[in-house]
Amino acid sequence: MQTLLQDLSYGVRMLAKKPLFSIIAVITLALGIGANTAIFSVVNAVLLRALPYHNSDRLIALSTISSGGDRDGLSVPEFQDYQAQMRSLEDLTGFQSQSVNLTGGERPDRVRGAFVTANFFKVFNLPPLIGRTFAEGEDRQGGEKLAVVNEKMWQERLSSDPNLASKKLILNGEPYSVIGVVPASFKQPFDPDVEVWMPVANYPGNRGQREWRALFGMGHLKPGIPLAQAQAEAGTVASQLAQAYPKENAGRGARADFLRELMVRGVRPMLWLLFAAVGVILLIACANLANLLLARGLARQKEIAVRAALGASRWRLIRQLLTESTLIGLLGGVGGLLLAHWGLYGLLKLPQNFVNTTEATLDTRVLLFAFAISILTGWLFGLLPALQLVKPELQSFLKEGARGSGEGSRWNRVRGTFVVIQVALSLVLLVSAGLLIRSFDKLTRVDVGFKTERLLTLEYRLPRTKYKEPATQWNFHRQAIERLQEVPGVQSASLVRGLPFSGNGGTTAITLPDREPPPKGMEPEVMFNTAMPNYFETIGIPLLRGRVFGNEDQANTPAVVVINQTMAQRFWPNQDPLGKQIKLVEDGSTATIIGVVGDAKHYWLEEEQKPQMYDAYSQDPGLFATVVIRTSVEPLGLTEPVRQAIWKVDADQPMWKIRTIEFLVNRSTADRKFLMGLMGIFAALALVLTIIGLYGVISYLVNQRTQEIGIRMALGAQMGDILRMVLKQGMVLVLTGVALGLAAAWLLTRLMTRLLYQVSATDPVTFASISLLLITVALLACYIPARRATKVDPLTALRYE
Repeated sequence: MQTLLQDLSYGVRMLAKKPLFSIIAVITLALGIGANTAIFSVVNAVLLRALPYHNSDRLIALSTISSGGDRDGLSVPEFQDYQAQMRSLEDLTGFQSQSVNLTGGERPDRVRGAFVTANFFKVFNLPPLIGRTFAEGEDRQGGEKLAVVNEKMWQERLSSDPNLASKKLILNGEPYSVIGVVPASFKQPFDPDVEVWMPVANYPGNRGQREWRALFGMGHLKPGIPLAQAQAEAGTVASQLAQAYPKENAGRGARADFLRELMVRGVRPMLWLLFAAVGVILLIACANLANLLLARGLARQKEIAVRAALGASRWRLIRQLLTESTLIGLLGGVGGLLLAHWGLYGLLKLPQNFVNTTEATLDTRVLLFAFAISILTGWLFGLLPALQLVKPELQSFLKEGARGSGEGSRWNRVRGTFVVIQVALSLVLLVSAGLLIRSFDKLTRVDVGFKTERLLTLEYRLPRTKYKEPATQWNFHRQAIERLQEVPGVQSASLVRGLPFSGNGGTTAITLPDREPPPKGMEPEVMFNTAMPNYFETIGIPLLRGRVFGNEDQANTPAVVVINQTMAQRFWPNQDPLGKQIKLVEDGSTATIIGVVGDAKHYWLEEEQKPQMYDAYSQDPGLFATVVIRTSVEPLGLTEPVRQAIWKVDADQPMWKIRTIEFLVNRSTADRKFLMGLMGIFAALALVLTIIGLYGVISYLVNQRTQEIGIRMALGAQMGDILRMVLKQGMVLVLTGVALGLAAAWLLTRLMTRLLYQVSATDPVTFASISLLLITVALLACYIPARRATKVDPLTALRYE
């Protein structure tokens, strides 16, 4: 212990003796550790930390799979079948989130709700703070209207009154008795904003039909049961249901996944890529510091030689040098934590969809990670210089003085190796960032199929108790649009059920009456939407053939549909689809095609265009609608006038999600933009650190060869000869690093394939342009000290020692 304290005391004195070196070293390391710690805190929150649910390591999600391979929910009868027959599960619950109308207050509002099976809170092992949760059987059709609220709603809407016996909430136009309060800390999976839970029997449109698949299944595996066993069991139950109910379940499978895997599947590649990127930055920083320590160590060789001559062992000297580098690492770790705190705050302010400020924090695991990498980096960048500095070549040094045998080709090779490694790592990071930038550029150039500018949207859902009949539903929709058309600044207003990029949408299976029907369960599925007559004109989807809906298309007239271009080409290639019949498998109804419109992206910019058809709101009104408004002014400036216009039709009708379509489109690319931006920043930082390292090494080599340069110039060497000599020495290192970096990038960027859009992971344009950029910047870094070398005075150089 006494020896360790002596090493620490001596190390502090040595760092204080060279404050500029110490500051540069600590800042360099703090940048690398700070970036690693900030990204690790996100990785920890999303990928590593246990989910905040009861026995989350055994929590699985259960879904049905359509004949086309798409993940789907469970109907109530299917849920009951799986619950009864899956012996590998300890429990199984079902739920579906949906915003609900909350009225009876000063103004109508919309809150996030969920419709759940009776055992929902038991599966999550969530006891109420007040009252009780649902009892068995209270989720059946015809049951009492009950609600459980979270602590936040209890405080805001019920004045924190512990007496729930008389408490009611008017939800979707109906009074619900509040029976319990659960902690606000409970965040429902996939929808953390839910504030009120109701029995699944009250879900709008749920009549217990087998084809109504809206429930998300979730439960626990029994202890010791592998996921594969549950998956096999789910497949067996799906096969049995397909035989028992061929109309509804033919061709339908089932899938069980761990909940965490399902939640992080889309973001895991992005996070690991970012973590790898900051790891590369740290390695580059370590290489820079190793070169700094080598340069500083040369100045200390006399000291080290004297200590060795006085009896200090080689291990004792290595330990002293490692103590100093560890101190630098720890100081860099402290600075890195400060940078991580500020960086994480800024990071989470950027638009992205996979982590929030409450999840990503500098918790104990993150602090331990920061401490560990501080120690590790101290050893990493300190070990090799220490081993080089204590090699037993001491007698000659003591005889020859401060510039003796320690300075030779061995030192230059070591320093050059560090530069080559930095260049190679920097190139890999730059190429990765370049691929993402090219990919994002191509993504933003995708034609969405409509005009996104100056489009305001909002959603509403009519309460079934007030609007039971299709005629009254259509009457409200029609009057709402008429009122909106009167608002100053509104050019056009219309309705659609599933707005592009909102996340709303659906599919339906179809057959063509004039063709042989496919086997049950194998019918083709198309996207299915509902629109008003002027929707296509309002949003800017062009009419290619035929007509769109008109006043002649009413509830008492034959059903009509409009299809997109992809559907026309898929089902009627080289034919005119107008007048063709389409039959819906779900209810057996038929409709006639009256028009073909252009394709429009619906969920993501990168999605393949799918067949889509629209029916008319006047013939299929429903309770839910999305308003689309083309404005002549800034869209969000019309928020309050738009609300007032709809309240003129029904003063108790809530509206929500008032936003622009440009916002929705940008949100769909937020994660890619987040990844591209961070990778660009990290790549730029890596490039700066590499160029600084290269500049430092070439400057040192020029300084080391000052006498040689003077002799060459005295013997007649021209400035151009000296310039080429120095540039050659630097560029050999750079080109070697570029060659190694290209080989590494060619192998490693293939892991990014899933993150790229219409760009190859080995895109030659990106590889060539990034290599050229790096070589050009590196040439400049070499040119500055090379230019300085040409100005050496031969007489001064000949006297140089």
